Amino acid sequence: MTLTVTTDLSVNTGPSRVEEKLEDKQKALRESIEKGQPKIFGVSQIVIGLLIISYSIPLLSTETTIILTFGVPWWSGLMFVISGTGAILVEKIATVKTVSACLAVSFVTIIISVIALILYYVDIASNPATTCHMGSDQLCDQQYYATRFSTGMKITISIVNIVQTALSSAFAAILYNQRKNFTSYTTLGQ
Repeated sequence: MTLTVTTDLSVNTGPSRVEEKLEDKQKALRESIEKGQPKIFGVSQIVIGLLIISYSIPLLSTETTIILTFGVPWWSGLMFVISGTGAILVEKIATVKTVSACLAVSFVTIIISVIALILYYVDIASNPATTCHMGSDQLCDQQYYATRFSTGMKITISIVNIVQTALSSAFAAILYNQRKNFTSYTTLGQ
């Protein structure tokens, strides 16, 4: 804030050059963020997170395996929803701090989705679909269909998880570039 005193001893206050420059940079950050449209990334992440959670519900009726024991679909899906919510908030409150916080959440989401992918593929490899044992009615036994269903759902969820990983990585790259452009103003801004 700058103070100016006129000849009649009246005091006027106004923004300092640093404050004006900071305000200009924050406006530029908001415009830059809006070009990246984080709301689209956020809604996509929320939808994919909810998709993973809903696709995993039928797995509860199958044999308990590694991913069900550790609750992989639920914590990974929930993390995607949290990351998507953060992306939507960044568009509404575009400051260096919110961009940095959303970037951190995006990096955690990427790490979690990679861990989830590893667990899905370990689970698929250690619990393969069984072979068909034909009964007298020329149909395979129930175990065959149950393991086929379980493996198919895990593959589907893992593919959706790959899409989420790519989406989170792209969004994190965009946020990183935006934050890098405005880091010199981190100590001055909010």
